[in-house]
Amino acid sequence: MTSPKRSGHPPLVSADLPVEQLTQSAPVPLQERLRLTFAGLPGVQLGPSFVCVPGTRAGHLAPTVAHGPVEAFLAGTEFGHLHPPYDGSVHLMLPGPVAGRAVADGWAEPAQPPGSVLVYGPRDEAEAETVRALVLASYRFACGDGAATPEVGNAPDADAAPEGGDPARIVSAV
Repeated sequence: MTSPKRSGHPPLVSADLPVEQLTQSAPVPLQERLRLTFAGLPGVQLGPSFVCVPGTRAGHLAPTVAHGPVEAFLAGTEFGHLHPPYDGSVHLMLPGPVAGRAVADGWAEPAQPPGSVLVYGPRDEAEAETVRALVLASYRFACGDGAATPEVGNAPDADAAPEGGDPARIVSAV
């Protein structure tokens, strides 16, 4: 199955640091669902980002579960973060094939540091499920889990541990 393309034009994104989504901001209730996704993952502590603007909510892995490669982290054990409410995009570290597919299908664009992507904030419930699946792929990468992220429709609740699957299929599973 091919992955869905994100519909419509991509949002405008700042060209300078900090990289921020300037248009098509995610509605606050969808941002809250993404925050709960980060917060509900085993071994994740939400806190300020080491690399982004104030108000950013970052997922920091406990050292006991942070077994991924150095490329799986933005800084320290931070594997991703949700930008402040005026923005609503998500900055993630993803395995190369997953990042490539997310960019090709219009869900994200390459960002700094190299290897990271800015995932556009979801505009509706269906998009929120795809973005949530990408957050789970980033989490798995940071945990050092070579197993895949579940299909989007079968993604676990935010307070449940993810199960195995192929991370390169994360977006194609929708």
